[in-house]
Amino acid sequence: MENVFIIGNGFDLDLELPTKYSDFAKSTFWPQASHVVTSYVRTNSSVIRLGTSTSPILLEHYLDRKKNLNTWFDLENELLLYSQADNKNNGKESDSFIAKNIEYFTQLQNSLCDYIISVEDKVTRKDSVAGRVLKSVIDNDYFEQIYSFNYTSLNKIARSLGIYHDIKYTHMHGKVDDRSIILGVDDSKLRPGYELFHKSSSHYYRSHDIYNALTNAREIVIFGLSFGNIDYSYFDRFFKSLSDGDSIHEENKKNITIFTKDDKSRLSIIGKLREMNISIQRLYAQSHFQIICTEDEKDKSLLDVFVKRLNDNSRAAYERNLDTISNLF
Repeated sequence: MENVFIIGNGFDLDLELPTKYSDFAKSTFWPQASHVVTSYVRTNSSVIRLGTSTSPILLEHYLDRKKNLNTWFDLENELLLYSQADNKNNGKESDSFIAKNIEYFTQLQNSLCDYIISVEDKVTRKDSVAGRVLKSVIDNDYFEQIYSFNYTSLNKIARSLGIYHDIKYTHMHGKVDDRSIILGVDDSKLRPGYELFHKSSSHYYRSHDIYNALTNAREIVIFGLSFGNIDYSYFDRFFKSLSDGDSIHEENKKNITIFTKDDKSRLSIIGKLREMNISIQRLYAQSHFQIICTEDEKDKSLLDVFVKRLNDNSRAAYERNLDTISNLF
């Protein structure tokens, strides 16, 4: 039995780790723009240009403005918008202009790495749902496939929660321990010169078998993943095959549990799944599918049932049953 545990940024946030891109943007680690920009003009393009100039706007100036516009700041989505935008209204980009953007992009990755290192051991919420779920997953001892979409060290987090277990897992986007973090976008078409923004262009990008892991697993737990445009490509094929396939007998149905913050994020996840052309009704029919909201009092009973199931199906419980049976003879 190979179970799968997948964690996203919501896992760190439930532990009150300040690892949102907006936290990084507000920190002193954020690389400052080289020139102060005083005026912007909106165009029909996603890129904002300066004043009435026909010169294109540098990435550092674009991000400097974007990070101050709203409370929620999705750095990778802004990188996608910037590198995809029709730039015809903003003037021609020279090789040196693109080179400056690539240099700033590299600087962003290094600064983000430094920031995550500075906060990853600052777990303040010891009684979090994330901590309880992690302990249940580790104690179950059948989760042989663990994937993290975060840069933080799961073992450091575990130790801060009193879980002294050497967790073997895969970082999907690199890690801060060896400064291999991968910042960037999916394989969407970008303007010429910005191919390095693709995650798959990173020197640290590695192959993975997450689809087969999901397909072969009986128990799938996903904590804190938003299924945004950057990451949903890892899951669309699996969910489509599950919801579009032949009817599954009850005894063969997978347990799929998604943990998210609240009802707003629950509805957002359902919306993202629908965008993948997945029938939500069919998904519920084809599996034991549930979304548990960590901040919803009504969902505490669902969490208790989840923890009990992992405990009852654990390797330790299986071995206790074997001992009981052998003692009968």
